[in-house]
Amino acid sequence: MASLHTFIQDYEWHLARLEELRALLEERRAAARTELERAAQSGAQDRLAAQLAAIESAIERIDRGLYGACRRCGTFIPLTVLFQAPHEQRCPDCARLTAKEMAA
Repeated sequence: MASLHTFIQDYEWHLARLEELRALLEERRAAARTELERAAQSGAQDRLAAQLAAIESAIERIDRGLYGACRRCGTFIPLTVLFQAPHEQRCPDCARLTAKEMAA
């Protein structure tokens, strides 16, 4: 059985990764807002607005303690996926299923 010290270390490690992801989301939100302002004249607003909404939703999930869990099945989304796409809301399996459903 793991010791309390081990659990605390694991908890602190996960908290540090969560803060890294929050910082990454904050950076991407600022960039998306800037792009959205520039795109106002070009008509590319829809895609950028959707991206900004996904980023803001991820930040809200961090605040509510729900970040990192798949919104479809509830399993944890791997950290490697979150660091590549920190606004991702689905685990890789559910993302593949959704892509197949959309293609059909």
